[in-house]
Amino acid sequence: MTTLEISNTTSESVTAYITLGATEGCVQDVAQLMMGGGVSITRNYPLQGSFPLAAGATISMAASGTQGLNGNISINTPPLNCPTTEFPHGVNLAEFIINNSFQTGGQETIDISCVCGANAYLSFTLTASDWTTNAGTINVQTIQNGVWNDNTGRNGVFPYGCDNCTSSDNPPSCVGKQAQYANSSPICNVQRPASNNQGGMVTISYLGTIKAA
Repeated sequence: MTTLEISNTTSESVTAYITLGATEGCVQDVAQLMMGGGVSITRNYPLQGSFPLAAGATISMAASGTQGLNGNISINTPPLNCPTTEFPHGVNLAEFIINNSFQTGGQETIDISCVCGANAYLSFTLTASDWTTNAGTINVQTIQNGVWNDNTGRNGVFPYGCDNCTSSDNPPSCVGKQAQYANSSPICNVQRPASNNQGGMVTISYLGTIKAA
């Protein structure tokens, strides 16, 4: 079993948004999520809700029963495809699917998507040592994004406009193709087999707001 927690390493309280994937076998209603620390989710609709992430807090999140957990975490806003006045450099997402051994050949997968930009410094920390990227050739235990246009060459991070990691194929039209940021190797997804893995903890951390230049 893989466990998940969300941490705020800063002195700034924020609102975290959880957006679930409509994936068969995974929880598809935020009301069914089991939250630690006495935190409850405000349900916007079945696949999305928000919860307070206090300064210095660490909150566990789990699906009930044998369900997998597939979704993303964003900070102070639901996911956005395009920049706004409040988020002029877009919004990034901490994406994950865990405990999905019910899928044929299933892979637990994590990444930080900066395809549409970045508003927060986010990281993943992995306690197990069997997570890899680049077709198993690179072992990974931490990933972290940079500012919106500084994510090329970072393990586990999709660069700006690069929806295919090594190319810019179909990003949102407001982002446009950004092939100059593409990676030379497929390092954006960090994965391991969903069956027969080491389990352990996956921690998503909020490290601070990216200040608009």
